[in-house]
Amino acid sequence: MSEIITGKSLEQVIEKNKLIKDDILRLVNDFAVRFNKLGVTGQDKLSFSVLKENHLIQIPIEDKYWGGAIITKGNVKIPVINTAQPRVYQYFVAWHEIYHLLYDLNLSEETHNIAVDMDLNERKADYFAAKMIFGNVYDYYYSLDDEDFIDRVIKCMDIYKAPYKAVLIELFEEAVTKYNDLDLKEKILEHFDNKPDDLVQKFIDLELDSELVKPSYIVNLGGLEKKIQNVIKGNPDVSYHKDNYDFLLTLKNKIKEGVEGTC
Repeated sequence: MSEIITGKSLEQVIEKNKLIKDDILRLVNDFAVRFNKLGVTGQDKLSFSVLKENHLIQIPIEDKYWGGAIITKGNVKIPVINTAQPRVYQYFVAWHEIYHLLYDLNLSEETHNIAVDMDLNERKADYFAAKMIFGNVYDYYYSLDDEDFIDRVIKCMDIYKAPYKAVLIELFEEAVTKYNDLDLKEKILEHFDNKPDDLVQKFIDLELDSELVKPSYIVNLGGLEKKIQNVIKGNPDVSYHKDNYDFLLTLKNKIKEGVEGTC
């Protein structure tokens, strides 16, 4: 099992980023060239648009450490996102998944679970996600008038629609490799493992959109329902298509019942 990123491993994260930076920036440019004609505004909407072309499944799973997975079989890759996670995590996981879908040559016929850890391949996926999400977060952080460090970080989360630790890792990299900002480095190390307990209330207190740090609980089975319906219409005498459809509806209802029980 890979080591989870903590404040103690931040320096190691930055060293790994240095090794992969050129390759990841090349992939970011490749993505921009390949998908610049979609006309989708907003990085969060763009990532989900690409994933939905690959039959994205969105389901709520009550596991705070499980962001999603990629189910593979042969040449087929189906991304899954856990919608019981706050929206900012879903947005980050979406870009993480896009790396694996489009650029991960090591993805074989198995289920790939997404986690924030120290594995080099996962670091590549996370670094790709960060470079797709963030602009100049360092300058934005210092443009804010807030005196409180956490308040500034939360405003960075809001503007970039990014998770708490992702913001801190991006700021840490800039502080260490580009600006030699020792004060910011120490603040990040002090707060990295101490995320505020109630981010929803913090967003409300700062008059920001608290929906970003709440789960969406969306249930979306990747268009499978419509596909099976079309197959049934084309083959009305084949009984197992109807069985598949009944099973899918049962699964969908069970998921929804579970969501209603958690709301």
